[in-house]
Amino acid sequence: MNHSRRKPLISLCMIVKNEGDSLSQCLKSVRGVVDEIIVVDTGSNDATVQIALSFGAKIIQHPWSGDFAAARNAGLQQAHGQWILVLDGDEELSEESKGELLLCAEHMEYEAFFLRIHNHKGLTPASQTITVNPIIRMFRNRPKYRFSGIIHEQIAEAIITATPQAPMHLTTVVIHHYGYAEGVVVKKDKIKRNVELLKEQLRLNPKDPFHHFNMAVEYMRLGEYQPALKHIQQSLEEAPPDTSYIHLLHKYEIRSLAELKDYPGALAACDRGISSHPDYPDLAHIKGALLLQLGAFAEAKVSLLQALVIGAAPPGYHTEAGFGSYLTYYMLGQLCEEMGDETEAIACYTKTAQLHPEPTPVIARLLRALKCAGRESEIYGWFHAHLPDYTVTKNRILLELLQSEGCNEAAAQLINATEQPISIEVAFNQASGQGRSQIMLADRLLASLSSSATYSPAVKRVRLALPLPKVSE
Repeated sequence: MNHSRRKPLISLCMIVKNEGDSLSQCLKSVRGVVDEIIVVDTGSNDATVQIALSFGAKIIQHPWSGDFAAARNAGLQQAHGQWILVLDGDEELSEESKGELLLCAEHMEYEAFFLRIHNHKGLTPASQTITVNPIIRMFRNRPKYRFSGIIHEQIAEAIITATPQAPMHLTTVVIHHYGYAEGVVVKKDKIKRNVELLKEQLRLNPKDPFHHFNMAVEYMRLGEYQPALKHIQQSLEEAPPDTSYIHLLHKYEIRSLAELKDYPGALAACDRGISSHPDYPDLAHIKGALLLQLGAFAEAKVSLLQALVIGAAPPGYHTEAGFGSYLTYYMLGQLCEEMGDETEAIACYTKTAQLHPEPTPVIARLLRALKCAGRESEIYGWFHAHLPDYTVTKNRILLELLQSEGCNEAAAQLINATEQPISIEVAFNQASGQGRSQIMLADRLLASLSSSATYSPAVKRVRLALPLPKVSE
């Protein structure tokens, strides 16, 4: 906790149960930022309470009653800070965001701040971000500001009801969330719990659009798209036009219809969503993906280019990492390959690799596109000019990919340019032997089909369809 500042005080309020695996990481992330820690424990039987106490937290025992808001509010009642910061045990404050959060706390003219929740695929900040969601996570400590809702509890309604003109600010403060990482959801059985709680909420409030929205999300996570679609459409009927999650309802309607193979319906939903939210790149990207899947290449290209024109989603939108950016460039590259525009495909894959946080799979695709375009002799120069960092920091991975693809000239150039020489024999041993043999054999067989060029158009399509090589990190 931070004892060096008196004002403004920030109280971290949490509810936890059996968060022993992640709580320490969470509390370390707020050192020097919060002035007190209030932890509401709903029945842990692991080391959660002991870990919280080691960080100086005040522990409130609150037996679980099936009501998240009640547990949240038990913590708020004990907080003394001028600001309430809300985190869960499977989250952490980004190190780079500490200064901004402290600066926000100096601005007493605001009632609340939206922080950006990065939902990760893995369990570290460096793991892939799946979605980014702006949520109110810091707000003034006022008696009338209390959570409502037994699940997916909300504070915004209470703030707006008590202070109708409450000024709020969208920040770039990042909270890393790992609760939906692979295996974690199953471990905690979150979906089953959430569905039961939401059924109770809908029994009490059958027309509540937010509860229908959240029920749809749970059904989508279960892969049950017909009931998900029913709840999405009910939510769209009931929600006011300015509801903060309307854009997500449009996106989830599209996805549910697509999963149900109703492609005309999905495309119509795309158009409705884009008409309402023309600055939301996710909708243009998804429309492009649908059109590509249906073979409408020209129309798909228009939609993907529109997503790139929009770029990153505005701060108020829940978005998927890479939409309007590297994932859209990657899909556009695939589309250009399908349309036979090799030059543009190579440019798109290059841009993808420049923007992608984990570009190795894209690098493999770029190598193959260059080779299939008959530009193997340019590969090393291309990487040196457009992806110089990769040739230095990932030279061993790049070498494995080059050798797996049979790009021996470029591999030799990379070895000669490397400050710490890499043994060709070692590199060949590291490459995937079976995959490399299959690809090289396929190359020889495919090349025999054309007397004028290594790759005819038909051969290129087959070559591009071969599995990409695997590399060791």
